[in-house]
Amino acid sequence: MADDAGKQNPPSLDEFSKRLDAVRGDKTNAESSRAGSGQAMGRAFRVASELLAAMIVGVLLGLGADKFLGISPFGLLAGALVGFAAGVMNVARAMKNMHGDSSEGG
Repeated sequence: MADDAGKQNPPSLDEFSKRLDAVRGDKTNAESSRAGSGQAMGRAFRVASELLAAMIVGVLLGLGADKFLGISPFGLLAGALVGFAAGVMNVARAMKNMHGDSSEGG
């Protein structure tokens, strides 16, 4: 009988099942929050790339105008401004589409 004094009885299968379900529920919630943050990160990269691409195209067009027309700093400035404006319009359009997609899905 001295051997049984230091041992504990294992938990019942019902208790183990409840604890396992609780852990699985926590993982499901964590996975859904990670998926949501991944979607948000993807949207942020899309918006940033839209703005950056428009700026690069505007600057390159401005540099081309500088070279061919000989209006050295003004083509670059005008191209940068036009590129920025186009980028802001693209970002606004993308955000509007993303907002429309999220409200329809939910």
